[in-house]
Amino acid sequence: MKKTKLYLLRALCAVLMVASLGLTACGSSSASASGTSGASDTDMESVALLAQRALDAQAIQNVMSWHVMYHCYGEHQAEMENIWVQEPENQATASFGQNQGMYVGYGSIWDAYVEGHTSSWLQTAKNYCETNGIDITGWTDEEILEVYGGVGQLLLHVTTTAIIEVAEDGQTAKAFWYSPGMICETGQTGNTIWEAYGADFVKEGDTWKLWHLHMFTDFMGGYYLTLGQSMGGGPGGGGSSSGDASADSSQQTWEGEGGSQLAKSGQLETSDNPDIDDSTRHEYVSSTEYTEFSKNRLRSEMEIFLPVQYSTWSFDDGNYGPTVEQYESLGIDLDAWYAAH
Repeated sequence: MKKTKLYLLRALCAVLMVASLGLTACGSSSASASGTSGASDTDMESVALLAQRALDAQAIQNVMSWHVMYHCYGEHQAEMENIWVQEPENQATASFGQNQGMYVGYGSIWDAYVEGHTSSWLQTAKNYCETNGIDITGWTDEEILEVYGGVGQLLLHVTTTAIIEVAEDGQTAKAFWYSPGMICETGQTGNTIWEAYGADFVKEGDTWKLWHLHMFTDFMGGYYLTLGQSMGGGPGGGGSSSGDASADSSQQTWEGEGGSQLAKSGQLETSDNPDIDDSTRHEYVSSTEYTEFSKNRLRSEMEIFLPVQYSTWSFDDGNYGPTVEQYESLGIDLDAWYAAH
């Protein structure tokens, strides 16, 4: 942590040095006519503000990149603990959404994204062992996960075209990325997945944390990739390569990726992690704009806004979390958030 702060301080100093030289040159030029020299305090304050904004934007990009890598390697618990919000008021108002709707509250996200994903990986590991004739008779679930967790599964959502807007007060930020990626699993058709990521961030101390994350999926398209052995369908396989088959398998992968169907059906056990406040577990909020994917997997008509400059956070303005009405329907007191910030 000390090294990180030192690097940031050095970067800020470098930016300020270069900027101040430019301002001094400009100031000297104008000074010759006015009889004064040097940049004003106001100029230096503006430079410092711009430098801080640049550092904030880079830090936010890094947080999102950490999300991509944590998800790729299946380290969802580490992600929740390291880059998601930790302060009580932020955890109470956190959200993680997809086209179908969103989980609201840190505890709800944990149940779906951590516990649900662990269940998905366990089943994937068992499928891999069965497909490849690996005998795991007598193994515990923990042992199977330790050795084969994530084997035969690929979840890769790269982020591009970043649009990051930091509030003028420097306490929150809104950001948007497009993400071409792929998801596949042994024994299933692989899928390319094209979607957008909208995210809100909040500063806890000196560190930016992920607060609201919403994935807007446009479409998924099937392809064939050998993971462990040849899959059914496509070259080397005997399965169908029809659009319907691809849609069926991609739906299975989509539902398993975040454990959303398990959570909504009540089949998902909640975590016994004592550090998670049960008050941050809320009902799943379904999207009123969402309709089931069509055969070509196109996104239904959903409102998506791009971040614009803003002064300070307001739940009444556009963001990537629940609306004020949705928070109220869950009994969440937004005044507590405002009071803490």
